[in-house]
Amino acid sequence: MKTVVNSFNCIEGNSAVAIGKFDGLHIGHDVILSRLSDCKKRGLTTVLLTFDPSPDVFFYRANDEELLSRTEMEERLSKYDIDVHLILSFTKELAMMPPEEFVDEILVNLLHVKEIVAGEDVSFGYKGRGNAEFLKQIEKTKKIHSTICKKLCVGGIEVSSSQIRQLIAKGEIEKANELLGYKYSFTGVIEEGKHLGRTYGFPTVNFYPEKKKILPPRGVYFTITEVRDRKFYSMTNIGLRPSVEGKSGINLESHLFGDAEEYYTESCRVNLYHYHRAEHKFESLDLLIEQLKSDREYCKQYFGL
Repeated sequence: MKTVVNSFNCIEGNSAVAIGKFDGLHIGHDVILSRLSDCKKRGLTTVLLTFDPSPDVFFYRANDEELLSRTEMEERLSKYDIDVHLILSFTKELAMMPPEEFVDEILVNLLHVKEIVAGEDVSFGYKGRGNAEFLKQIEKTKKIHSTICKKLCVGGIEVSSSQIRQLIAKGEIEKANELLGYKYSFTGVIEEGKHLGRTYGFPTVNFYPEKKKILPPRGVYFTITEVRDRKFYSMTNIGLRPSVEGKSGINLESHLFGDAEEYYTESCRVNLYHYHRAEHKFESLDLLIEQLKSDREYCKQYFGL
């Protein structure tokens, strides 16, 4: 899959295009992208069309925190048979463009679209008039077929990026993971700390998460940590870290079960499974160690170790 920004040169032949924000690539998006991938069987170039920034951020100055970083999104997209991820810069001119003009100038003239795949809440063009009803109306006049995918519901909860964001903010990790279809995670480069955990039997790997990633409540999580193509059951504290070498802020500290190696400068991914308890300041080191031992036992029970 090629990722391009504001470029149409790599689109060959007729195309099938999926339009949307695809924030988080959750299980609802999986339906849309799977239908897009199927279009290759008809000889169409498959194109995922997204916007940067998202219209929500552009119009309403909404928080631009992400469920997936750009790197994570490209990694997850690699499992689909998609030829091109086309990112269009969302500008004032694009926002003012009527959906009819967007279809003619961009989808037809530049992308040679024959099929559009979208969710039932699709919205593009001036005032969002490019909706599902609009796409169905232009099928005959433009000879463009539209596949509109209905929203999914899981356990009575509508699958949406906003719903997942709310669940993560409340620490309801299991529910968020169910709607995502994968484990919410953080990636970063492991940094050397003060080695305090190692002195009392709880060595950790530490890194600062990418700045735009949505953070759950500060506290202790049961996790699986990936480093050097290995996976470790782990418990992770997400919390404030005192300044080390000029850096401070929210930090992830993961205690890997059954491992004592050092991984400084290595890439690391922490997958969240369960929110165990809130961050707490202990009055003594002994109380901290006692709590960490208890946390570790609960974590082992959770994973059935």
